[in-house]
Amino acid sequence: MSQDREVTTPLSISTFESELNDAVGLERTQPRQLSLFQTFLSDEERYSNTIELYDAVPKYFSNHKIMASMREGGKYLPVLKREFEHKGDTYILYIRPARLLYPNGAEMEHYPSPREELVEEALRKIASDRVKGVYLDDVAGVQFTLYGLKKELKERGHDIDKSDLVESLKIGNLTSISIQTADGKAIMQSSLFPTLLIASRMDWLAAPQEAKCYVQFNPLVTACINHLTYRQFDYILYMEYKHRLSRWLYKRLAHNYVQASLIHPYTIKMSTILRDSGTHTSERGNDNMKRVEEALRELHAKRVLMRYETDILRGKHMKVVDAKYTLYPDMDFIVEVKKSNSRTLKLGERGVGMESDVKEALPFYPRRGHSESQDG
Repeated sequence: MSQDREVTTPLSISTFESELNDAVGLERTQPRQLSLFQTFLSDEERYSNTIELYDAVPKYFSNHKIMASMREGGKYLPVLKREFEHKGDTYILYIRPARLLYPNGAEMEHYPSPREELVEEALRKIASDRVKGVYLDDVAGVQFTLYGLKKELKERGHDIDKSDLVESLKIGNLTSISIQTADGKAIMQSSLFPTLLIASRMDWLAAPQEAKCYVQFNPLVTACINHLTYRQFDYILYMEYKHRLSRWLYKRLAHNYVQASLIHPYTIKMSTILRDSGTHTSERGNDNMKRVEEALRELHAKRVLMRYETDILRGKHMKVVDAKYTLYPDMDFIVEVKKSNSRTLKLGERGVGMESDVKEALPFYPRRGHSESQDG
């Protein structure tokens, strides 16, 4: 991954952190968990981390046309309610859209989209750098430049204009998500990026490669790092996928399918894929199948799947109601899962005795070590 200039000199880093402390009172801490989060098994450039629970939250809205049609008066969006499952537990999600104020005085609300998903993924990869990933006031975040973020995305095939990049960061900061268990007992509410500091336009014009920014990640990211519940996955392969649903399914397999082998295939329903990914569900079952199998074919082409089998559930007049997919992993994917499993074991050994108060703050946080090969 490319290195932007401001991270090469310790003086500029310490100066930036001093500016953060002066501006908003954030003080750097150096937990051991962060260094473990930034350490990968074998080729570090390829890898990043999946995030327990947070990556399972269907917080992105994938269809811009439908989003536009939902805006009241062309401006305002309703609070979006979604139900999803993660490792056998049911959760309720509420998404409160980001309201942006534009220079001409116009207002418009946005749900986070696949663009914001790519930006956040790139930021988490940047945070894997031992200099850029930071804990400020015991909360995980990343310091970066707009130049470096744009370059990272462009190198991975997702070039985003600077103005759109800033808009994306603002949507992450202004979007609020609330998560509760099915019984409503436990609630977590936060924006995707609770704290966002963006370099001014003047700074950008004066020195675009050095205009510094900072993002604080969602509390679930900090909880995952503190509890060592993340898993290594191939970030470069993830960013190569053409379809958003391919990226989502690949990451789900990388995080949950820890016993991947030729004799233990992974089964999942089409309805589960659509629900838990937040993908728009068409009234036409055949259209839903086409979208899912488009993603499965891409996973096959990338040597994640050796093959897959489809068992179609039909209703009246042979209408497609659902489908069950049996996924057989490719040997390339099995090798990657074994690497990730080895790293997880090493993390467990090195992390013995480390405790965190996050568990008390997030009582519904999933237990470590759960695996799955069958998805409802």
